[in-house]
Parts: sequence; structure tokens; C-alpha cells
Amino acid sequence: MEFLETFYTQFVPIFLFTVMVAMGLALTVNDLLEVVRKPKAISVGLCAQLLFLPILAISFGYLFDSPPVIAAGAIILAACPGGITSNAYVFASRADVALSIGLTTVTSFITVFSVPFLTLLALNLHMDQSSIPSLPAGDMIWTLAQLTIVPVALGMTFRHFKPEAALRLIEPLRVATLLALIGIVVTGTITAWDTIVENAFTAGVLMTAINFTAMAFGYRLGKLIRLPFPQVASITFEVGVQNLSLALFVAFTFLKSPELAIATLVYALVMKITAISFVWYVRNRLGIANKAAAETTT
Repeated sequence: MEFLETFYTQFVPIFLFTVMVAMGLALTVNDLLEVVRKPKAISVGLCAQLLFLPILAISFGYLFDSPPVIAAGAIILAACPGGITSNAYVFASRADVALSIGLTTVTSFITVFSVPFLTLLALNLHMDQSSIPSLPAGDMIWTLAQLTIVPVALGMTFRHFKPEAALRLIEPLRVATLLALIGIVVTGTITAWDTIVENAFTAGVLMTAINFTAMAFGYRLGKLIRLPFPQVASITFEVGVQNLSLALFVAFTFLKSPELAIATLVYALVMKITAISFVWYVRNRLGIANKAAAETTT
């Protein structure tokens, strides 16, 4: 765990900052206004991410009678919406990228405050008072702001004054982000493999149930309110894919508790399987739909 802790406290913050700058480069004022233009899809996505997920994690923690550190870790993970991770899966599947980025933009501002609140709630619900790590809420809010709001603002400001340079940087940074994301996932999985195997049952059942339920809920909710399929797919990714890097950063940096990272490490393995499988399903379904549309017009 020592290498993993160093990795997530020293490398990952640089990665997160760079990713958010890149996201700022890709955003314009019109993109932010898109949040207003698509109120139904954005509102549904936000409610699913910020309300349903934490409630799901809290409920399942009690339902499965999970060990306290696993149940608390699940809530901390649920407090960290997908961010760049879900954006990457949405992009790969050809779903609605604008909706995904819009949700990420809004949640980046909200999670500055919601992550500390839900982390404190998780500790109070499941940890013995004598074993609760000290949570520097003020420092946590400031650090999260530095990793989200500040870099996005810097990226957008740069694009405003240097639009051509910003556009040239977007694709190289996107590729670098995807490669770094893959590297983080692979490194985290390999380094924590013994921990994952050791907790395969106690954490595996809970985190698998949360992941499957979250993705199914996102999909059915999108279908229920009759969103176009690309938006349904985007919301499914946004609800089922979490920001693993942020959750592990919180566990290692703020709480200094490797045990609270176990749920996230197990979820990482489950999430990759379900998310990649859903990417394949969405690409195939959209491919069939596009082919049918092309045949109709000819």
C-alpha cells in the first residue's frame, strides 16, 4: 500500500489538475449555456449522481451488513462523480459528449462542498468515534477547489484569449489524459491486487451490487423520461462510473487511511468490466441505428 499511497498523493493530484485544465480548454460559455438548454437531461443526471448514488451506497452498506471501513469507503466513492473518467467512456462509445461534459462541469463545482460533507457523513455512520480519522474540512474544500474550479477557470480563460492555441492543445491533452487514466487504473490494480483478492467477498459483493444497480438505474431513468438513446447512454455512464482517482486521493491524502480505499480499489475492477461492456453495446446500437438511417435516405 505504501507505493499506492505515494502514487495517489503525489502523482494523481498533478494528473487531476492537468485534466481539469484540459477540460477548461474544451469549454466555452456556450457549452456552459448548454446546461440551461438541456435542463431535463442535466437535472436527471445531477439528481442521479448527487442524490441517488450516496443513498444507494448508504442503503446497500447496511443491507449487506458490510464491514465499517468498506461501507464508509463505498459512500466516499459514491460522493465522487465520474468526471473525466465518465467523459472518456462516453467519448469512446459515441454517446452524448456535450451532456457528459455539462454534467462534469456542474458537478466539479458542487463536489467541492459535497465530497467533504459526504465523507464526514460516511465516517460518522460507520466508524467508531475513537477510530475516525481527523477530517480537515476547510483544507479539503480548498484543495478540491484547486483541483477543479481553478484549473477549469484557467483553461477557459486561456481559450478565451488564445482560442487557436487552445484548440491545438485539446487533442494532445485528450490523448495524454486517456493514456494517463489507463496507467493509473493499471498501476492501481496491479499494486493493490493482493488487497483486492483479500477483500473480494466482503467488498466485492457490495461494490458489484452498487455498480450494477447504478448503471441499471441510470439506463432505466433515461428511458423512462424518453431521452434520446445517446443521452440515455451518457447518463448511464455518469451514474455507474465514478472518479476513482479522486476517491483514492481523499482516502490517502485527507484521511490517511488505506483501509478506506479498499472499496474503491475493488470497484475499479468491477467498473472497468461493466463500463467497457456497455461501451461495446452502445457503439453497436448506435452503429446499427446510423446504418438504418443511411439506408432509409438512399
